[in-house]
Amino acid sequence: MLLLMFHLESFWYRPNEADDSIRDEHKFGDSILVWIQAEERDETNRVAVLRKMVKNIRWLAQKVGVKTIILHSFAHLGPSKADPSVADEIIEEVARRLKERDFDVHIVPFGIFHEFSMHVKGPSIAKVFKSF
Repeated sequence: MLLLMFHLESFWYRPNEADDSIRDEHKFGDSILVWIQAEERDETNRVAVLRKMVKNIRWLAQKVGVKTIILHSFAHLGPSKADPSVADEIIEEVARRLKERDFDVHIVPFGIFHEFSMHVKGPSIAKVFKSF
């Protein structure tokens, strides 16, 4: 599993689709954006992967005092990729577990391209990469 986490001042995205009916814009203020790449090996190690993902995301959110988490599948962080359905299931389960801990969680829709804008805060803790 690869996670690239950003503490954001703001985040905006919308689907980059020709169909205007699905071009809803989404805006967030102070939040954590987590780019997630599920790797092939994660398919057989889900219990540990889920536990570590939630632990790492919670750690950063608590460290910077944020309750809003944005989960975004991003299969460009490394060469090994899990089956897309597995990646989607893992992200959904992480969202459920974070919501149980009173986080406001948003999942960027899976399987379509988006345009986005983000303002990453300046401290070094605002940019965290984890591999496990």
